[in-house]
Amino acid sequence: MTTSLEKRGIIPLLLGLASLVLIVAGLRAVSDLMSPILLSLFVAMVTTPLMQWLKARGLPGWLAYTLVLLGVIVSGLILILFLAASLAQLSAELPTYRNLIDQQLTELVQWLDSRGIQGQDIKDLEWFQPGRIFQALLYFVSALLGTVSNVGFTLLIFIYMLASAPNFSGRLHHGLATDPPMLARFRSFSSSISTYLLIKSWLGALTALLQIVLMGLLGINFAILWGVFSFLFNFIPNVGFYISLIPPTLIALLTLGWAKALIFAVGYTLINNFFDIAIAPRYLGKGLDLSTIVTFLAVVFWAWILGPIGAFLALPLTVMVKTLLLEPFPETQLLAQLMGSGSPNESLAPATAENDEMLTG
Repeated sequence: MTTSLEKRGIIPLLLGLASLVLIVAGLRAVSDLMSPILLSLFVAMVTTPLMQWLKARGLPGWLAYTLVLLGVIVSGLILILFLAASLAQLSAELPTYRNLIDQQLTELVQWLDSRGIQGQDIKDLEWFQPGRIFQALLYFVSALLGTVSNVGFTLLIFIYMLASAPNFSGRLHHGLATDPPMLARFRSFSSSISTYLLIKSWLGALTALLQIVLMGLLGINFAILWGVFSFLFNFIPNVGFYISLIPPTLIALLTLGWAKALIFAVGYTLINNFFDIAIAPRYLGKGLDLSTIVTFLAVVFWAWILGPIGAFLALPLTVMVKTLLLEPFPETQLLAQLMGSGSPNESLAPATAENDEMLTG
């Protein structure tokens, strides 16, 4: 009897794991197609409240749609062109930075040798190659640009998503009329993620602006580029801050010396912590109800499936899976609870009635 029950419990588990493997393999196989679709989806979720806000202020629907669409197109093209030009300049400067790295490493080895430490052994270590940081950064951003470089396809998807957004709520309500809890869950998810991404964008822009000012005062090269990186990596939880901090700190160390590099690293960290710890909680409420380890693993998982764009969309994608695919079903509710931050009553984010009205039309 017990063996029979165990078998009946194991078989559904194995089937579920096999299905999960197939889904993950399928997502990886179509990652080139899924990346622009998901990117367009979340950009539409951010811009739809803006379009609804413009309409609420008396603008005709077609004019609000056109303004938002043009804003996204212009901003996207400026960002892509700026990153492409800046990375080309950085690539041209890499030999100079490599020479500075070699020079400082040689001085470090001589200083260690003078104190009886075999510094050459450290320099010969394969992993001890600071120049690889720039190469890894260029590779990562180049891959990211390659993902969004198919502007035509991404833009076409975004145009249709934004155009259908005002009527989507009505169709969703009609389709889920027999399942009010799922309808409420979907509306809560949409409102929360839209609010989160919008506020995160504004806070990231303010953080990057102050960091650009700091780099400009200290005389760090490519200050605007590092500020843009700070804004972009602001959407990658846990590790994004460290990724954006390392390159400008290394350049400050190579060109300005230890003192200014230390001042920059401390100032950069204080600015980031001010917005993340003192400002963000006031506007983002209790967050997205994901534990720290889950947010870290989500970045690794989605980056592995979708490439660099997956790291930026890791948080909203994980919340979408947790809220819409795991929480509604008794078999997976435990897994959803384990992914949470600890409080079963935590909401995704403060979704006010005004935000909900803007999102649902």
